[in-house]
Amino acid sequence: MYIRNNFNVEFNEIEKFISKNLDKRGLDKAQLAGQLESCVHALNLSETIVIVTGFVIKSAGVGETDGPPGALALAYTLECLNKKVVIVTDKYSEKFLRLGVELLNLEASIHIFEENKEEQQAEQIIKEYKPDHIIAIERPGRNFENRCYSMLGEDITEFCPNTDRLFIKAKQHNITTSAVGDGGNEVGMWKVMDVVKKYVFKGNIICAQVEVDNLIVAGVSNWGAFGICAGLCITNNKMSMYGENIYEDILNGIVEAGAVDGCSKKNEATVDGLSYEENLNVYMKLKTTAENSVKYRMAVSY
Repeated sequence: MYIRNNFNVEFNEIEKFISKNLDKRGLDKAQLAGQLESCVHALNLSETIVIVTGFVIKSAGVGETDGPPGALALAYTLECLNKKVVIVTDKYSEKFLRLGVELLNLEASIHIFEENKEEQQAEQIIKEYKPDHIIAIERPGRNFENRCYSMLGEDITEFCPNTDRLFIKAKQHNITTSAVGDGGNEVGMWKVMDVVKKYVFKGNIICAQVEVDNLIVAGVSNWGAFGICAGLCITNNKMSMYGENIYEDILNGIVEAGAVDGCSKKNEATVDGLSYEENLNVYMKLKTTAENSVKYRMAVSY
């Protein structure tokens, strides 16, 4: 049974790991202490969670390697904790999520958002699944002009079905919302709009206008999702993060299915221009942090 406790040391360590690389985009100035723990606490109190992910790379016409791996890891951890999960994405990342759900043997259903049906679909998802938490993992959000942009200021609106509607309707239905982002153009970044507009390249144009209850800003969005997974393990005193081999299978699998690195635009097993080894290292450090905490608390309980 989940009981909220004092995990300041563990969450500080998680935040340290996921904040690596933030200075490269100017988001190291964002002051969001406690948001990760607040997100984990809210997820622990939730029964049905909708995870929204998928960020298209316009020149490749397909989704990137940042987002789906984090969403799949989070879905895995949540299902290990007996939560119901619904994954929302678009046609550009659909095959990556379907591959991952099959590989992890998840029960999660996948809902594909389509252009020009966003309002009806958002209402349908909330009505059908009755979620008590909706979270975005590296999902493009719309700016003040209702447009979506890449981190370089490229207009990608026509490739981005408007999943902002889910978060707007969530507020109307008193559903908790969270988001993970790394560039300022993702759902939830309005919470730190002053930082985005002042320090992020073309931040005044790309800044997403939707705000969420809990915002996790990470050096790579996958890392933020992995950090949430570690937090869930720690607060439930139960390990529910998969191992290195499965991490490798998922990333290589979505690359084989066509995913590209969001920075290099290449079809390779890197994420945001960082090597496979760098990304794996962060995941394993987070997993080890969770494992050490669970082992310690189990030992002192006897």
